[in-house]
Amino acid sequence: MTTVRRRPPRALAAVLTAGVLPAGAQPLADVSALQAEVRRCRGIAEAAARVACYDAIVLPAGAPRADAAAAVPAPAAPSSAAAPAAQPRPPVAASAADDAAHARNFGLPQDLAPAGPSSIETSIDGPFDGWTPAARIRLANGQVWEIVDGSTASYQLHGPKVRVSRGLFGSFFLHVEGVAQTPRVRRVK
Repeated sequence: MTTVRRRPPRALAAVLTAGVLPAGAQPLADVSALQAEVRRCRGIAEAAARVACYDAIVLPAGAPRADAAAAVPAPAAPSSAAAPAAQPRPPVAASAADDAAHARNFGLPQDLAPAGPSSIETSIDGPFDGWTPAARIRLANGQVWEIVDGSTASYQLHGPKVRVSRGLFGSFFLHVEGVAQTPRVRRVK
């Protein structure tokens, strides 16, 4: 019979190999003692107690650091002078040119368009009578979208506002003002 040894997940390995000791704690003498402690912690069913068990494991001083742990900066030691609280960085505002580029690429296959807005809003120029399966709808912004869900609808609208929104798994939906249905669409131009 072959014994299979399971390795802890990478995140756990990063925590275990970080080499940070709580005050007054003594590091484990060898790898087998460390493995025994990890096995003991794995056996704890309650999540908070299990995490506390992992946190209590003390590593030897020369323990190798995982790549993930090395990428995270160590917290600075507290100083006697009170340091000002770190202020979160404000989000970087996108320029109007970036917004226009994202709107132009909205709906293109992912390998052709970078991730952009979750929806676009425009209108349909002129009369709108609805759609049939595989109908192509030209929007005022120049984009052309094709109905791909096989639905049919008949409406008599003039220049309605529309919103094309991103769905799950790369799908897109057409929301027409004054229309209850939201057909699934695919951008063709």
